Amino acid sequence: MTTPPSMESLLLDCVQNKSDVETSLRQLKLERLKGQGGDVYISPRAKASQRATDDFDLTSKVQEFLTSDRKVFLILGDSGAGKSTFNRALEVSLWDNYKISGRIPLFIHLPAIEKPERDLIAGRLRKASFTESQIFELKSHREFILICDGYDESQQTRNL
Repeated sequence: MTTPPSMESLLLDCVQNKSDVETSLRQLKLERLKGQGGDVYISPRAKASQRATDDFDLTSKVQEFLTSDRKVFLILGDSGAGKSTFNRALEVSLWDNYKISGRIPLFIHLPAIEKPERDLIAGRLRKASFTESQIFELKSHREFILICDGYDESQQTRNL
C-alpha cells in the first residue's frame, strides 16, 4: 500500500507546478504515441479456447470487455502469435480516445517491473517521471486500464 506524500512534499510540488497530472498524462500520451501508428495493423482473429471452431475479432471483444464490469481479460497464445503487437495497438487506440479525467491506459511490460505484485502502477508512473504526489493523486482519484504484457516472462507464480 502506498503511503500518502507528506504535506511538505505536496506543497513543494504545488510551488514547483508539478501537481498538474493532466499535463503529465498528456506528456505520457505523446511519449507512448511517438513512432506508433505508421505500420499497417490488422486486428487479429481469436478463439475462445484451443478447441473452439468459431473465431471472432479480438479488438471488438476487448472493446466489449472495456464497457463491462468485468475486471480481467486474458489473452493467451503461442510465441509470435501477436499478443504484444495487439497490446501496443490497443494502447494506441485507448490513448487516441483518452478524455480528460477518463480511464488512463498503462502499458506495462511486466518483466521490467521489479516487484509487480506491490509496485505495478506506481513503478510504471515513476518510469514516466510522475512525482510521488501525482502518483498518489492518480491512484486515489482515477481509474486505469492496465495492459500487462510479458506475464509469462515475469516469473510470477501467483495472480497479480
